[in-house]
Amino acid sequence: MNEFPCTLSLHEGFGDSHLDLFLDIDGISRLITFGTVASYWELLQSGSKITFQRKNDHRRIYLDLEGEIEEKGRLRILYRGSAKTDSKPEEVSSWTELTATIKDGTMML
Repeated sequence: MNEFPCTLSLHEGFGDSHLDLFLDIDGISRLITFGTVASYWELLQSGSKITFQRKNDHRRIYLDLEGEIEEKGRLRILYRGSAKTDSKPEEVSSWTELTATIKDGTMML
């Protein structure tokens, strides 16, 4: 099982509110990023499996970024921790979507 840092952020004020899942698969590269609708946060917290769609990779600063982003709304971190998967990091970087849930405080992919 592979484990790496991740952050789930609520992005508001720039288009429809949505969730951004930032995955740091190697500590060096841009963050692998997936998104879904904001209303899925409650489902994710309750242990439901949620599907995220691939977005453009983001700069590493987004892993810890909270607050206003000039002309792009604001971010609020909802979850900060680890993501676990049976897949290798290079496989994760090629995904176009993923299914995730939070189990025992860990994001499971």
